[in-house]
Amino acid sequence: MGFTGQNIVVASADTGVRWTHDALKPHYRGWDGQNADHDYNWHDSIHNSVSNPCGNDSPFPCDDFFHGSHTTGTAIGDDGGTNQIGMAPGAKWIGCRNMDQGTGTPDRYIECMQWFLAPTQIGGGNPDPTKAPDITINSWYCPDTEGCSFDTLQAAVEAQAAAGIMMVSAAQNAGPSCSTVSGPPGIYEATYTVGALTTGTDTIASFSSRGPVTADGSNRIKPDISAPGTSTRSASNTADNAYTFADGTSMATPHIAGAMALLWSAIPSLQHQLTASRDALNNSAVHIDSTQCGDAGPPNNVYGWGRVDIFAAVGGGTPTPTPTATPTATATPTASPTATASATATPRPTPTPRSGPSPRPRPTPLPRP
Repeated sequence: MGFTGQNIVVASADTGVRWTHDALKPHYRGWDGQNADHDYNWHDSIHNSVSNPCGNDSPFPCDDFFHGSHTTGTAIGDDGGTNQIGMAPGAKWIGCRNMDQGTGTPDRYIECMQWFLAPTQIGGGNPDPTKAPDITINSWYCPDTEGCSFDTLQAAVEAQAAAGIMMVSAAQNAGPSCSTVSGPPGIYEATYTVGALTTGTDTIASFSSRGPVTADGSNRIKPDISAPGTSTRSASNTADNAYTFADGTSMATPHIAGAMALLWSAIPSLQHQLTASRDALNNSAVHIDSTQCGDAGPPNNVYGWGRVDIFAAVGGGTPTPTPTATPTATATPTASPTATASATATPRPTPTPRSGPSPRPRPTPLPRP
């Protein structure tokens, strides 16, 4: 239909971004095709790391742990060749590093959210709210071990919504039990929370966290919506032509950020209209009933409103269900996304079969989708 996310800016709040990656560089707002300008397009909230490969206060986008490059790629990535990994390659991206190799703090998370409200030049000068992103990818959560209680980030998240920024957050990877959407920001009403489907099916991934939210006593239904989240191939930070596969609600979240960019490029009147935009995706989703964690809905505490169908949301047709996978015994997964190798630029037509959860690249629960 010709809508690719044009005129929309998507921000990465994550482990950073390898900005020179073949599938990311052409879509960086700070790159004009010949010159880089990182002012207003990049911020680093890591000021006191030790032995971090990106150092502290990096003056240009740098990814210390693959995760941010991967999530950004799923939202907007495309190298102009065979690596069309992103939902909305016509959108631009900016970024803020809020984790030190997967470890965050409330200060780091809030600093990035503050910067999104009014991006600055490198070094912090001359904040300009007209350069704020439209949508942010938040494939992380802040547990009590990092200093967060249920309400620690609530005001900062609500400030994003007040500014018209669509904050898309991961539901976390603590499933399959109920009430495992337990930490900020995914627990809040003000953020659009994403569960992970087993890719190619309408079956929730075993690791995808479920509602209701009990951490704040609200019994709020979460997630809000679901998207593919297993065997996702996207950019890696190891080389400019490196790609890798990963699993997690981290991988589902940028699918929704990219879908929102497509919606806003197709229907500009919805831009920054957060409730109406969420309604558009929710009401066009393929509803999937589940009584595992409460009423069948929609929405329900397993799938939210169901599997996103952005084509239907922009008026392209009626949602059609995909096959439901045969249930398998679930193992208790760790909270960070699984990544399997690949530092090549050659697309793999089918995912590598897994007999069980693959080893996570870092101890749980970091980074946290």
